[in-house]
Amino acid sequence: MSSNTKIVVGIIVAIAVIGGIWYFWNQGSTNTSGTSQAASVASTTSQPTLSSGNSDQNLNSDLAQIDSQMNIANSDSAAVDQGFSDQPIQQAQY
Repeated sequence: MSSNTKIVVGIIVAIAVIGGIWYFWNQGSTNTSGTSQAASVASTTSQPTLSSGNSDQNLNSDLAQIDSQMNIANSDSAAVDQGFSDQPIQQAQY
């Protein structure tokens, strides 16, 4: 191959790569169906609402909500840990 041919092939490859990056970049910004689906899942997820007061009752209520969320996180973490330590079950061959 001559050096001119290598330069032309290099320019074509560079344009193809830049075009691919531009295409995927614009595709992600115009795809709103996935974003709205994620937003609807996030809106249905129970998020704790903490009070803005500073009385003992408000603080105890906030602490109870935080404790319940921490217990849920601990339970999920324990389930993941159990999944890592699972042993495969020997399958019978027929």
